[in-house]
Order: sequence, then C-alpha cells, then structure tokens
Amino acid sequence: MGVILTAKNLQKIYGMGEVKVEAVKNISLEIEKGYFYAIIGKSGSGKSTLLHLLSGFDKPTKGTVKIGGENIHKMKDKRLSAMRREKMGFVFQSYNLLPEFCVEENIRMPLYLNRAKTDKGYIRSLMEKLGIYELRLKFPSQLSGGEQQRAAIARALAARPDIVFADEPTGNLDQQSGGDVLRLLKMMKEEWGQTILLVTHDMEIAQAADKVIEIRDGMVVGRGA
Repeated sequence: MGVILTAKNLQKIYGMGEVKVEAVKNISLEIEKGYFYAIIGKSGSGKSTLLHLLSGFDKPTKGTVKIGGENIHKMKDKRLSAMRREKMGFVFQSYNLLPEFCVEENIRMPLYLNRAKTDKGYIRSLMEKLGIYELRLKFPSQLSGGEQQRAAIARALAARPDIVFADEPTGNLDQQSGGDVLRLLKMMKEEWGQTILLVTHDMEIAQAADKVIEIRDGMVVGRGA
C-alpha cells in the first residue's frame, strides 16, 4: 500500500550537561499505509516521546519526520495544525473531551475547526458502529470511561484522517472496556483503512496489532509482524 510516514535518525534530548536525558536515540522507521502498529516498551522507555515526535506534538533534537513526503517539523505552526486536523487523528489516555459540549458536538469538533462540511450519514454510521449513537446528546460527565473513550475514537475519525495516533488509549479502562476499545481500533483499520500507531506497555494489546515495534532505552530493539 506504500509508506505513509518516514522517520530518519530521530533523536530527542531533554535538559543539558549532567541532567541531560536522551529519550529517543537515533530511531529510523517506515510506517506503511493501512496497518495497525503497536509501539511497545516499559514505562520510561521513550515510546510516548517517539509518538509525540512522529505526530508533530514535539520537535526532535535531530532527525526528520515526513508524512506524505512532507517534513512536518519544518512546517510553520499554522500549516502543521491544518495537517493535524486534516490528515491525523488522536486518541489519548485521558479522552480530552470538552465538558460543555455533548457527545455529537465533541465528535464534530475537528470538522468545525476545519470549517469542513459534515457528512451526517458518516458521523451517524461512526457513532452506531462505536455503540454510542444513543448517547449522542449526553455530556462527557454522564458517560463511563469506556463510553468517553469511544466518543474520543469517533472524534479522531470524524475528518477521515490518514493516520491515527493512540497513546495508551486503554490505560484508564477496566479489562472489558479496554478490550472493546481494542476491537474498535482494529475495526477502524479494517472498515475505514486507517493507519494506526498505538503506544502501549500491554503485550496482550500488542498481539492484536499487525506489526510491533519494541522500544527500550530510547532505541528500537525489535520489530515483528
């Protein structure tokens, strides 16, 4: 299907002198379109830092990240923000839903920000497939953790992004809700063709992915299918 994201010689250093920490050490990756990737590693291994570099939320000390052939870290902030809204979706451990808006308004938010036309049929289908259509008029405070995460996944998919970044999306959920979220992420890939990059320390979750990238001490120490 082709390569959607390329990272070359990525390095991230925090601090200076004796307090300097090299969180990511010379990582190069090629992410192929239409696959579900799990980036695994223990706490402090550098996996979340790597995800933040790949998604443009953090800038590398050295190295490049290209999405669709464009170097995202050389873009001006306005262009990078537009690219995030148009081509990327994000699912976080903390959901990050806006409390003053109902579920459906939260889901449509990327479209409002993009001034994009809303495909009502697609949004409804998204909510139905994620099992939250009946909750569409409720507010985040009225939802369980699993329901909030489903709404966050729907929001990540609202603009039909090419690539979805997920940072420990099951970390705050019980086992059943976590399993539901994992099945939904797999469905995203299969039904809508998204490329998924998911960070986790849970090997059971990693086993559901098409490809696994193992990070230890800021370096890639294993790759598997």
